Amino acid sequence: MSKATLFDSRIKKYAYCEPSEIYRDIGASPDGLPIEQIESMREKYGRNSFNERKNDTMMQRLRRAFINPFHVILFVLGIVSLITDVFVASNFARNATTAIIIFSMILISGVIRLIQELRAKSAAAQLDRLIHESVTVRRDGELMEIPTEELVVGDLVLFSAGDRVPADIRLTKSTDLFISQAAITGESAILEKSCRKLSYGEQKTLTQLENLAFMATTVISGKGEGIVLAVGKDTLYGSFTKPDSDDKNSFQKGANSIAWVML
Repeated sequence: MSKATLFDSRIKKYAYCEPSEIYRDIGASPDGLPIEQIESMREKYGRNSFNERKNDTMMQRLRRAFINPFHVILFVLGIVSLITDVFVASNFARNATTAIIIFSMILISGVIRLIQELRAKSAAAQLDRLIHESVTVRRDGELMEIPTEELVVGDLVLFSAGDRVPADIRLTKSTDLFISQAAITGESAILEKSCRKLSYGEQKTLTQLENLAFMATTVISGKGEGIVLAVGKDTLYGSFTKPDSDDKNSFQKGANSIAWVML
């Protein structure tokens, strides 16, 4: 399921629902999840963690960076250019410029992709360190402190000023709650949050929905309680660290254009 589909089907729609509808849909309750249901929710929706590729070796990263169809095509073109322009050409006509350009494109493209993956890995590690904290949840009607990485979809989370929001949450209670979303929007503005159900006439972008709180945002003042809708890599913030995005970056698009022009 794509990130946009996930938000539309399981997160954004809950901004327009009453808490009772969310409890019923997810299988939770105002008293929190039963202890025996925790593991099944974790298996269904995943763990509140980002380190799915922590065992990748440098060789695996190099292979992903340099071995792909685009590079194979360029490599074949480079070999053909070497043969026709250098090895079988007369001394007067020999010119390795085209081959050098092609192999340089392969090298530069691969290095940029490798750097991007290493940066994404570093960001994921930083995110993972953020969740090695404790959080207050209500389970089976009792308040308890648990490590944040043990959160599951359906948990009821309580937070107050100074806390970092540990997952993507639909607020069910709030008191003078103000949250900074700089971590996901880059904007310094502090937003007031509420637990009221939104009407469909108030169509807004995801980050503008006042009854949703997102992972890694910071509680500036007040307190709130909410039900966890997404954890780990399925959160809005977790999507920023996805290393194998299918979207091509601008360099790759430009390189592809240059390659086909050369063809």
